Amino acid sequence: MSSAPTEKKTVVFLGPKGTYSHQAAIQQFSHLDTIIYTPTSTIPECFNQLENNPAVSYAAVPLENSTNGQVVYSYDLLRDIMLDDSCAIDGHRIIPQLEVIGEQYVSITHCLISPIANINLEDIKNFKLVRIFSHPQVWGQVAQYMSKLKKQFPDTKFETIDTNSTSDAVLKAIEKQKTDQIPQTTEILNIAIAGETAAHLYDAHIIDESINDRLGNTTRFLILKKLADKQYPPQPPNVSKMHVNLLMFTLELDDPGSLVDVLNVLKEYSLNMSSISSRPYNSGKDGRKWQYIFYIEYDSDPQIADIKTFYEEINDRCVKWCLWGSFPRNERYYQ
Repeated sequence: MSSAPTEKKTVVFLGPKGTYSHQAAIQQFSHLDTIIYTPTSTIPECFNQLENNPAVSYAAVPLENSTNGQVVYSYDLLRDIMLDDSCAIDGHRIIPQLEVIGEQYVSITHCLISPIANINLEDIKNFKLVRIFSHPQVWGQVAQYMSKLKKQFPDTKFETIDTNSTSDAVLKAIEKQKTDQIPQTTEILNIAIAGETAAHLYDAHIIDESINDRLGNTTRFLILKKLADKQYPPQPPNVSKMHVNLLMFTLELDDPGSLVDVLNVLKEYSLNMSSISSRPYNSGKDGRKWQYIFYIEYDSDPQIADIKTFYEEINDRCVKWCLWGSFPRNERYYQ
């Protein structure tokens, strides 16, 4: 199934460099010396570059976090690509131009990061306004910490500002601190919540570390390639023999038991479902806005003998369905 690529291959990730997405890409491809790591500004741009740029071979995109749940940007992009009219259709099956070939789990350890050297956490009390920059997904992972911070410094006003990524948050804090100091004010502090790697990469300073509300906070990333590219990169060494399958599907409206019918196919073939979720979509059918697309993941032996008949039964029970990929389970899943 895999052969070692000899030419240079580009993987895109949510940048800038130093993000957790960058770390996911490195974990997937660090055993290869043919990979070029290229940051993008947004998650949609990762998908767009992989779909439309011939120079891009792979993408690493976040899918879910163990504390904060779904990364809805990614779920909705998978939904929109599947339902796009340009996808190939085989019966009820939708065949997108992209394919999931792997997964990575990145441990998330957030730090409070300052562009100013020689200050510590207690120095926050000296500022009237503290702006904190970070990615929107982060706020749910540090909610308790933020609450404690505000109680610890009741005379300081705090503002939270969203950025495209955690590394971008560090860059924004550095840039904003420089502009705020032009009138020589010392009343405003701009800081970021990001990882230790981003702090070191951009010469910023950690004033508090491990500020996650929960230990073991982890984000799961998907690794995608172009479907037309038949050359699979060698998998990293820490993958198991078990495969994960990402299946998405839609059902007839108001059809009682239709979801159970699909799940019973998994039971019939002794396939363990590891997750199920849904997202709304609007097909325009009958003018109804509230329809749902379902995402399920199930484990399987890659050598399952009757997989063809399994897909035939899925096809019979779904209006539209899409297998995004069957890929090795990363051993970090079990840790």
